[in-house]
Amino acid sequence: MTKKLTDKQEMFCHEYIIDLNGTQAAIRAGYSEKTARSTASNLLTKPNILARVKELKDARAEKLNLDAYWVLKRLKDVSDRSMQAEPVMQYDPGLGEMVETGEYEFDSTGANRATELIGKHIGMFDPKLNYQLKALELSNKRIEAETEFTKEKTKLLKGQEKDTSLMEALIKGREQYESRD
Repeated sequence: MTKKLTDKQEMFCHEYIIDLNGTQAAIRAGYSEKTARSTASNLLTKPNILARVKELKDARAEKLNLDAYWVLKRLKDVSDRSMQAEPVMQYDPGLGEMVETGEYEFDSTGANRATELIGKHIGMFDPKLNYQLKALELSNKRIEAETEFTKEKTKLLKGQEKDTSLMEALIKGREQYESRD
């Protein structure tokens, strides 16, 4: 059950979705101009405020028939259009008209920005993902080392002499390093 919003908080939510400017939303909702910035920051940490803002944004998107598919389709269209080579035109006084120069240009900025936004949407630039992948890589290395250690220890137990003291020291050091968290 979410905590009911005050009238002022409800007004803040409605004002906030206009331009996503917390300070201005707080002022328009009737909070003090002097403290509007900190008030907005405080309000935007409250789960019930965030939930209401999301409800209002979702309702607006539904009313406009906007969804992730629509946005991604538009971004793909922009990227594709921006990548099309456009001929550079130059006025030919002899012909009295614009003619192609043989050179071409494209909108690399538009293409890069659209592609970046698509990549962000699908999580390609999520820093958490990089940390998760790094943690997984470290975990795999640890498992490989433990597997190698177990193989060597098994050989030792079977009578195939091999000194594993160095490997044991490395594993112990690794365990101590990981337990520092």
